[in-house]
Amino acid sequence: MKEILIDTDCGVDDAAAIGIALAHSEVNVLGITTVNGNVGVAQVTENVLRLMPVLGRGDIPVFRGASRPLIAQPHHAGGIHGHNGLGDVQLPDAGKTFESAGFAEGILRLAREHPGLTLVALGPLTNVAIALNLYPELEELFGEIVSMGGALGRGNITQYAEFNYFVDPESVQVVLESKVPLTVVTWDAAVKMAHSEEEIRALGLGDSKAGKLFFDMHQPVFAYIEKSYGSRMAMFPDPLTMAYVVNPSIAREELRGDLKMELTGSPRRGASVRQKGERVKLIMEIDKGEFQSILLRIRNLA
Repeated sequence: MKEILIDTDCGVDDAAAIGIALAHSEVNVLGITTVNGNVGVAQVTENVLRLMPVLGRGDIPVFRGASRPLIAQPHHAGGIHGHNGLGDVQLPDAGKTFESAGFAEGILRLAREHPGLTLVALGPLTNVAIALNLYPELEELFGEIVSMGGALGRGNITQYAEFNYFVDPESVQVVLESKVPLTVVTWDAAVKMAHSEEEIRALGLGDSKAGKLFFDMHQPVFAYIEKSYGSRMAMFPDPLTMAYVVNPSIAREELRGDLKMELTGSPRRGASVRQKGERVKLIMEIDKGEFQSILLRIRNLA
């Protein structure tokens, strides 16, 4: 069984990714850390605290993380994910609270208790960079980091940059300079995996309580993309990342290379620049049918 720690800026696609992890017995979710990203960290944390009991896993510890990037001003994506980050779906308050320990201490404790765990980073890498700086032993304790982020082609927040890596590129560079094995599921892969609203509906995602919840959460995403591109679609970058964690064999195109983040104040800030080397495994395409099979397992959640 693969033991994972999820780091999330819980928007609608993060919520679906968490659902995928919980729906698969091959994965054991040890804990969740929250980070500023799609919305502010207070809202992100509230989203996770409300989501976990709804999905039947209120027992999983949640650690509140960084409220801002290492250097830059906070940048959010509320227009895509709704005002609350969950597509404006209102989840009940089950009284779950976040852990009193700090997020870095929580990461260290879980890594010591479960050496070799996989850290699945669904948002900006701020928490990961801070934890690695505070506790260098994590470089030996982590088995792997799997990060959703970066774009080798056109980005989704600027022409050059993908949102997660644009928000805090300095933190990405810290992780790149660590010794932890790193897999990046790119925005390029998500674009190739675009699904129309009709396609998702035809799959039957909404044919259960949990599936309908995630489908309802995605309505602002469909609306945003329709307004921008004329078609009601969603890209599912975080579910794609978690599907890869569940079953790495679904990758259809992988590249190896070094990455360097563009850290200047130029229009290219946040760009992921591929260079010669072997540091990073870059996932560029994933099998669509296999992804759909993994996604649909969330219908079995409580």
